[in-house]
Amino acid sequence: MPNYNTRLITSRRSYLISEIASLFGIHQRTCHRWIRNDGLRVIEEDVRPLLVMGADLISFLKAKRAKRKAILRKEDDFYCMKCHKVVKAKRGSEKAVKTGKKIGKAGLEQIKRIGICEICGTKVNRFLRGVKQD
Repeated sequence: MPNYNTRLITSRRSYLISEIASLFGIHQRTCHRWIRNDGLRVIEEDVRPLLVMGADLISFLKAKRAKRKAILRKEDDFYCMKCHKVVKAKRGSEKAVKTGKKIGKAGLEQIKRIGICEICGTKVNRFLRGVKQD
């Protein structure tokens, strides 16, 4: 899902389906699918044209974005772009490489962990903070 700019939406205004589509550069059928399958609320169900309140549209898009957000809880977790989920690396395929960049005010060394997804075999990367260099 693209990252739709919710700041373009006025929360107290109602929007037609065609206005939503032109605002985000998407097709009107996408908006209808959001209403039919994904739970985007319209003001009145049986009245045409369909109108969506801006506040409902903002909360719908933020919830949709939050649902796709992956949280890497452990240091050995990776996000696989092909599987679209948090995975572990195959045993023995993992290695750590220093990137040579400093992170933050403390000047911590950046480390890139590289591995292979245990599900699909795709290369996975993760950037971590390392230790402070003297």
